[in-house]
Amino acid sequence: MKHKKIYPSYFILLSLVLYLVFFMIPSAMGLAFSFTDWNAMNDEVHFTGFSHFIEIFTNNRYLLVIRNTIIFAIATTILKNVLGLGMALALNKSFKTRNLLRTIFFFPVMLSPLIIGLVFKSIYNPDTGIVNAFLGVLGLGGLQRDWLGDISTALAAVVIVEVWRLVGQNMVIYIAGLQAISDDYLEAASIDGATAFQKLRYIIIPQLMPSITINLVLNLIAGLKVFDLVFVLTNGGPARMTEVLNTVIYKEYSSGRYGFSTALGLIMFVFTCIVAFSVLKAMSKEDD
Repeated sequence: MKHKKIYPSYFILLSLVLYLVFFMIPSAMGLAFSFTDWNAMNDEVHFTGFSHFIEIFTNNRYLLVIRNTIIFAIATTILKNVLGLGMALALNKSFKTRNLLRTIFFFPVMLSPLIIGLVFKSIYNPDTGIVNAFLGVLGLGGLQRDWLGDISTALAAVVIVEVWRLVGQNMVIYIAGLQAISDDYLEAASIDGATAFQKLRYIIIPQLMPSITINLVLNLIAGLKVFDLVFVLTNGGPARMTEVLNTVIYKEYSSGRYGFSTALGLIMFVFTCIVAFSVLKAMSKEDD
């Protein structure tokens, strides 16, 4: 009898071992190394306490990186959710090309961020890019610029690419939520004379709260952990105006400052956990 109770545990034993070896132990080692001067310049490792964290939160360079990361995460989350919800509402209606349009809008989600970055780098090119060429055709040559090289537009240009890449994912999640809403609610509201905005505010949005929670958490985490898209498009430039935590972690580790890079990684992990749990807690209160 006892053997039967523990028998199912055998099936997860290998997974637990792999998780322990390849995730838990490296994470614990990273946490320990973030308080040391581990680097490529010497073989000895010394405990340095909170010196790395003090440097991060007192150095303007790293404060700018944290600010860029937060702005990127918030901006992309808002835009992806607003546009994704709008697209879901439009494509939840019945018409001939509905499934085709859903496929087209979801297609960028399946593409590699590296490929998307290379494509948009050519699109934003100040000399041969489509954006400046289109503005020239419209007679708006005064608006032409180096979109990825101008400090006033670089971060916004990267945000637009990220929104284009993942808005389809938000759309699909919202469509699934919309299809779970009973038509009886909407029909009763129509009979009572409710407007489209009133239906959206008092019926659709409350019923979509689980989908909204999922999208908020996924988008905020993706925004805080962004790397490949920024790396390909700008590599953190110009003047570090698009530098984010993951690109700095990569550069610091590549330069041999292993302990410092793990400290940055720990900060990103803490930020991600705080944001995710805060959103989940806030949305759970809304459900109550």
